Amino acid sequence: MLRKHYLTGILGLLLATALTSCLKDSCETSTTYIRLDPVRITATELRKDIKPEAARPLKDAGKIYVYEGYLIINEPEQGLHIIDNRNPKSPVPVSFVPIPGNIDMAIRNNILYADSWVDLVMFNIEDPANPKFTGRVQDAFPNFGVDPVLGITVTYKESEVTESIPSCDQGGIVFFRGQELWMQSADAAVRFSSNSGSKVGAPGGTTVGVGGSTARFTITENHLYTVDNANLRVFNLLNATEPKLANTVNIGWDIETIYPYDNKLFIGGMSGMRIYDATDPESPKFLSNFQHARACDPVVAQGNRAYVTLREGTVCEGFNNQLDVLDITDVTQPKLIKTYPLHRPIGLSITGEILMICESDQGLKVFNAKDDQAIDKNLLQHLDEFDAFDIIALEKESLAIITGKNGIYQYDYSNPKKLQRLSVLNIAK
Repeated sequence: MLRKHYLTGILGLLLATALTSCLKDSCETSTTYIRLDPVRITATELRKDIKPEAARPLKDAGKIYVYEGYLIINEPEQGLHIIDNRNPKSPVPVSFVPIPGNIDMAIRNNILYADSWVDLVMFNIEDPANPKFTGRVQDAFPNFGVDPVLGITVTYKESEVTESIPSCDQGGIVFFRGQELWMQSADAAVRFSSNSGSKVGAPGGTTVGVGGSTARFTITENHLYTVDNANLRVFNLLNATEPKLANTVNIGWDIETIYPYDNKLFIGGMSGMRIYDATDPESPKFLSNFQHARACDPVVAQGNRAYVTLREGTVCEGFNNQLDVLDITDVTQPKLIKTYPLHRPIGLSITGEILMICESDQGLKVFNAKDDQAIDKNLLQHLDEFDAFDIIALEKESLAIITGKNGIYQYDYSNPKKLQRLSVLNIAK
């Protein structure tokens, strides 16, 4: 399945490719194609009443978020699990909020903001066991596949077809037939086989949560920032249950993640890290762009350092697996300090001198990052008994929360050379 935040970029690329033509008058060839048939839902289906439910088994784990002792776990495109995590040794599931198409979330002053395909929905979670739906912003996230008659394209169903192609204009790598999207299978195997799977400042009186390094939602003060693959959107939250879109900033292409730090927005993309100044929260100003080889790219920052992981992947079309350490003393000119080779790194966190990096099927690595030039020589611990995709590290509690293929793992890292496992929330088989 292709996730929704890749659809616009993928389809834009495909349209450009589909415009190629042939010099011959006619041709015919037998070719194998990957056909992607759009899967749609109607606006009525999308916007039916959302009724929170009792806690239920976790069937898949996406992004995670921490708020006031509670852990929020996204089950991709299904909704949000709310976990009472005030005792990390014994987390207690308390409710499930079914949200079709949900991937990201953020919380401010007990109001949870979440995406639901093209909409933004809000819930009051003052009582986490009984969340209350409080509103919806329709079409907050415009999507290439929105059709007023046919409905909202939420994914594509893939099938392989071999047939004779009667004309050259349909014999390229990519082409459309009506509402169907076709690709030559060899190219599709390279580009589209993936299933893709902070520290926040706030003024007095405002309580916000903490997201992981793969987040596309973040909140600073009275504003929600969201990114898709090309745009940064700013929502004013002064009326918490009726957020207003204050600005849409085109920030290029291939955008993946957003991370707030010190009135700055660090935005990770497949081709580089962008830094925006959010001093004027509704008018983020571009400061700089650090370019790197094409790869998937989460980023975190602390002090005058930024840490960027690059990961190979079919969606990212890259072959780099590494950690880049950047000097951001001058945020208008980030400078590469050193690059370290890694194994398919994804999420990461930095708290004080402790840098933790998720390395997919090789688990979690814990480093002392005090010496920029010798991070690899200061490996404190390697937890390799589980897959690791993203992490939230809470410095005050010395608590690391890690998402993996088989569950959510919690560790006490007060001794970073010997992390102590506190609990596991298993994914139901």
